[in-house]
Amino acid sequence: MPAALWVALLLWILLPLQAHAEVLRIPLTLDYRILDKALAEQLFQGPQQVAALYSDASGCNSLQLINPRIDSGDDGHIRILSDIDTRVGSPASDRCLFPLQWQGVLDTRLEAYLDANGSTLDFRVIDSDILKTDQQTRALPGIVWSWIKDAVHPRFNAIRIELSPALDGLQRLMEITAHPGKAPVAIALSDVSATPAGLRVELKLETPEPVPDLFPPDVAPLSDDELARWDTAWQAWDGFATWLIKTIASASEPELAEALADILLDARYDLRDALAEGDRSRDPVRDLFLKTWDRLAPLLHDSRLNIPGGDALQYATFIGAADALQALDRAAPHLGLQLNRNSLRSLARLLVPGVSDDSLDYGTEVDPALRTLLGLEPELSEEPEDPLSPFAWLIPTAHAGQIDPVLVTELTGWVPTTTDLDAYLKTLALLLDQVISAERQKDKVPVAFFNIYANTLRTTAWQESCWRQFVIAGGQVKTIQSTGGALGLMQINRHVWRGVYNIDALTRDIGYNARAGSEILVHYLVDFAIKRREHETTGDPRNLARAAYAVYNGGPGHLSRYRKDSTSKRLRAIDAEFWKKYQAMASQGPEAVKACYGAPGSA
Repeated sequence: MPAALWVALLLWILLPLQAHAEVLRIPLTLDYRILDKALAEQLFQGPQQVAALYSDASGCNSLQLINPRIDSGDDGHIRILSDIDTRVGSPASDRCLFPLQWQGVLDTRLEAYLDANGSTLDFRVIDSDILKTDQQTRALPGIVWSWIKDAVHPRFNAIRIELSPALDGLQRLMEITAHPGKAPVAIALSDVSATPAGLRVELKLETPEPVPDLFPPDVAPLSDDELARWDTAWQAWDGFATWLIKTIASASEPELAEALADILLDARYDLRDALAEGDRSRDPVRDLFLKTWDRLAPLLHDSRLNIPGGDALQYATFIGAADALQALDRAAPHLGLQLNRNSLRSLARLLVPGVSDDSLDYGTEVDPALRTLLGLEPELSEEPEDPLSPFAWLIPTAHAGQIDPVLVTELTGWVPTTTDLDAYLKTLALLLDQVISAERQKDKVPVAFFNIYANTLRTTAWQESCWRQFVIAGGQVKTIQSTGGALGLMQINRHVWRGVYNIDALTRDIGYNARAGSEILVHYLVDFAIKRREHETTGDPRNLARAAYAVYNGGPGHLSRYRKDSTSKRLRAIDAEFWKKYQAMASQGPEAVKACYGAPGSA
């Protein structure tokens, strides 16, 4: 069978969510908090949530419902339990004879359906029961049944949830993402049902007819204008992804917030790799969006976030929109969907309609909220940098927890040569010793593993930069920098750690760079490798170093790659080289780093 037919068959098999050539059906779950909000706005009033549904002119007879609770019934219907407070008596002149106060629980089951226009959720009462307050034994005051039939059922039947704003937003997003020259996808709703998670509504996406070729043609090389837009595109993606995960994490329990932080770091490592590849013949945003949504969607679908009822519809619409973009890209590649600054901002406003452009902008300023999300202290302050003076010998040595500014000044701009290599490595070792001493004062690394951390820091600096902050390029001393944007001694990537560290300080200040790298390694060692018991899994505590470095190099998803057969040859080589250096550093100390410079060494 020709390769193209194999691919076509595979695509057909993998079409998500019962997708067909012309129509995609995507489930959209509306949290019951949306219905709860509609009840509060249209039927139940005040903080006590009271619905006064019947009262005669004498005030002798009355019925009110209090405190509605929503659930899904076993039969696929919505179940609403409401406390009943009734007063029954016989009006006589200005008196109420034989008054009876009765309290119970009304168990009402409703069916949801779409109106004729397909843009509004309506409800009809299927059945009701009256329970005593223990909600177990039937109790049937006859007159109350007639009140319920005449007053309660019609009021429940009048509840409506307007979905047209969500539909309009989705349709606008489809129009923005449509490739020039391609008709936008038409969106409609269908097939409402009640599930334990909420009201399930299907998004029906009607796609334009495919072009003769199943797959889009190869993209031509980008023009100068397109190359300029390439940078705008990935920055728009990074700004959007960072805002999105911070926004969702703010409404999450700590465990979910940690998982979201991991996803953000993975997304940024993906961005780093895309930039390092240097392939500017294609827009990077599409692939980055799809990879991140593959990780993010299961959390958002399965976890109950602390979303206020008023925001629940926006939340559901946003998830449905992202699911739709993912499904369309996989099932209808001929559409050539565009994910750029405008479409990403349109997607963001489905979740938070009033979000400002500033919140979605790409910026490099340190963001304390982002650092907190990643489990770091709100700020990594810069150490003072006093210039070296003739009286430097009078300056006392740094206190515990500090970096000696004189030491930083001495190392600034120093590019070692064969003649001064010993002095340089000795000075750099002193700097790392001060970073290690400062970390000991923080007491975050367990004592049993502290030597592993210290050796990991020294080895990582060796692996990443050969213990260098500066090199000579074009006859000038410059900060060492990779094509992917990694800076200085610890090769802190400016794209991965944007908003977490001061980019300027990472570039010029070797002390700040060393402390940032140490902070990242401690985070990965303690909050990843140790917390997930990598040392117990392998039976060797030293493997904590290998796991922490794998994450340092590749992101949270790489924790156990060093021990997996499925790891790529390239990554296995990186991990093997780190492990070789780690053992050499443990046995020989800084002397082993000489191998980087062609001098004798065991590495």
